[in-house]
Amino acid sequence: MTRKIDKRACRKFAMPELEFNLNEGVLHVESCPYIIRTAVRNISGQRILVLYIYQSESILAGSIKPRWVMFHSRDDFATLSFREDAKATWQCSTLDSLDRIGGFDSKCAFYRQQDEARVARFCKCEHSAISALNRMQWPIPGRKAMERTRKNERGAISTLGYLQRLISYHKELERKWKKQRAIIDRMKSVSALPRDLKGFIHREVIPQYIFYDYQRKGPGRAFCTACRHEVSITAAKHNASGICPRCKKNITFKSRGKRGRIFDRATVQVLQKAEGNGLVLRIIKVYRSFAGSDIPNHFEIWENARQFITLSLSGQCSVDAYYYHYKAGYDLTPWCNGYRPVFDQWKYNFTADMSGVLYQRNLSDTLKDTPWAYSQLEAFSGIASFSGVATFLSAYIKRPKIEHLIKMKLYRLVSGIIYGGYSYSALQAINFNGENMRAILGIDRPYFPLLRELDPSIDQLHLIRQLLQADHKPSTEQIKWFIANKISNADAAKELLAHMSVHKLQRYVEQQFAPKDEAALKRVDYYKINTLITDYHDYLCMCKELQYDVKNSFILFPRELKAAHDSVAKTLKDKRTAEHEKAIAGSFDEWQKRYQYQSKELMMIPPHSAKEIVDEGAALHHCVRLYVKNIAEKKSVILFVRSVDEPDKSLCTVEVKDGQVTQARGFGNEEPPEQITAFIEQWKQRVLYAADKAAA
Repeated sequence: MTRKIDKRACRKFAMPELEFNLNEGVLHVESCPYIIRTAVRNISGQRILVLYIYQSESILAGSIKPRWVMFHSRDDFATLSFREDAKATWQCSTLDSLDRIGGFDSKCAFYRQQDEARVARFCKCEHSAISALNRMQWPIPGRKAMERTRKNERGAISTLGYLQRLISYHKELERKWKKQRAIIDRMKSVSALPRDLKGFIHREVIPQYIFYDYQRKGPGRAFCTACRHEVSITAAKHNASGICPRCKKNITFKSRGKRGRIFDRATVQVLQKAEGNGLVLRIIKVYRSFAGSDIPNHFEIWENARQFITLSLSGQCSVDAYYYHYKAGYDLTPWCNGYRPVFDQWKYNFTADMSGVLYQRNLSDTLKDTPWAYSQLEAFSGIASFSGVATFLSAYIKRPKIEHLIKMKLYRLVSGIIYGGYSYSALQAINFNGENMRAILGIDRPYFPLLRELDPSIDQLHLIRQLLQADHKPSTEQIKWFIANKISNADAAKELLAHMSVHKLQRYVEQQFAPKDEAALKRVDYYKINTLITDYHDYLCMCKELQYDVKNSFILFPRELKAAHDSVAKTLKDKRTAEHEKAIAGSFDEWQKRYQYQSKELMMIPPHSAKEIVDEGAALHHCVRLYVKNIAEKKSVILFVRSVDEPDKSLCTVEVKDGQVTQARGFGNEEPPEQITAFIEQWKQRVLYAADKAAA
């Protein structure tokens, strides 16, 4: 049974006579506008923890009166709220929600270390005092509600139900805390962050500025945030890049009159050893702002997430992710298992972002005697496309030949392998089981200097391989031309080179891409050489299907590629249409004999031609016209449901494939009405299945 707090007796302790030093730093912290003073009192025979919560602004203004006073026993708590009119009212809000919004505890700071220690002793905890207090408060409202319910209920059965709910509630709470104790034990293996991390962030991560006052002539005095010294500059321009004349760091010039408020934020990754042979990746968030001063008015570094990277006995790499939950006041630990949830996964979220600059100074010692000792993580982490460390380490275990690719400085290739951004077929261009670089890349050693120079992506490597396998191998300069023009259709380029030399292909493509006269310029529809090459390849393929002589230069090199492409496409379309019409017309008698059926009101008939199928789709507003090719090739059969009285009016279209009705669609691609559905079922039983039995 919960023993309630004596609220009347508590009022006598609501207005203590406490003194504050106005020069105390905690009173001037913008992120913590509320100050907590504590005391332990004996009130009506109960040991009560009292929290006096003040507003920093009020204290600095000379008003030493608490905004809230929270009285807390082991089983109960109550809060006395003082309004501006000095009237006091009781409220049952937890510390986390005193301001009716949530997260109130994150806005509070203890005035003295003794105040925090007093709360910790009362809550019997070794962790954060505020978190422990929130954990103590969280079950109390639920328990009090259950007790109220029990009082309102009558009989032994109701009492038994109350006890069962109470037991279930505590079991659920214990299961939750058991999982959290395991997290606490795992977090104990994490060592302290590097001592020079803050300096590394300042020097290597966050941007630096030179703040200056506009001066018409002569050198002016300015302040560099990198070396934190005054410097002399000339010809500075707002938002222009430059170098500090003193420390030689890259900086951005900022005019004091134009800069306004500056916000900078960044993510840093710190890799450390963990339990066993595992590693832990720690995600550090950095926030800095300038507001009317050359010195940051706010500079904050906090740990946001952790990833434990381990290897199983079978050699499989696994990553266990945790994130710091800032509002987890009632939990045993603020660390939650999993990745931080976000509102929209398709939008960038700084808090949930796991990628950032890698702290490198401890990598040698951290990776020593681990499977990643030779992974070349340090070398690879310095490139612009570097992202998540955990993804890199997992990929390395799966494909250890990444080490050789990094040593060869093929960074874009490695980035594509690890982080994606490639087609599956292109990835097959890399043989990860190869014994040497020639076998891995499928390219002879004389081309290695070219690969280092180009630093190709996976798709570009696939293109280079296809070019080197073509009938007319390109030179080094010609390969560079393909790469510079971002030609991605490797198969098309290779097939074109079966009909001409690289030089002729290059010359013809450039002529078509950049015509000399204005009249031709108006007719050109190509804005990318890659698109032009794709169309050129399509043109030759269509010419072959039409059995044109592609060895004839008139056919091989048309004067206007776009016009020739469209003309050949139309000719081929007409040819295919004629073939489809012939095939469908030739099948009509067979379909009529096999599938035609008529009841009193409806009938099932086959089409006479491809045109009838196209018209059917237009009348019923569905896409049956796309099935003409399959119908001509006898991959499926299309049938029409018509009224006996109106045989020319479209009602429903039926597709038959492999002796089964695959679909039946009415107007607007909707399901047909019940009358037509019943007719189709009748037709299936009397005609379709009977025809299949007869054919068998």
